[in-house]
Amino acid sequence: MGYARDAMDKDSVIHRSVELLHGTFERTDLEVEWRKIEQKLEEASYSRGDVRPLVDCIFSLLLAARSRGYSVGAVMKELEAVASRNLERRWKKMPDGTYRAT
Repeated sequence: MGYARDAMDKDSVIHRSVELLHGTFERTDLEVEWRKIEQKLEEASYSRGDVRPLVDCIFSLLLAARSRGYSVGAVMKELEAVASRNLERRWKKMPDGTYRAT
């Protein structure tokens, strides 16, 4: 559990930043962060050479998770578990262009 272990460190800059902003902002719930993510994804579609809008989306997801009581470490641990399961799955392309695990 490489990165998840590091992310669970309460001294990590990501953890500290999420905690600071969660305590500073009036709202960091799913509804607010959803709007931010939509704006950042729109920005990303026009800024193909800039990863920052996508990173901002990830940060918004961490804030939304924090508003529901999940720490950065808990999110990263679950992300690692999902990534591990994805390596074991087979993927089928659906008619609409998306993929589904089989």
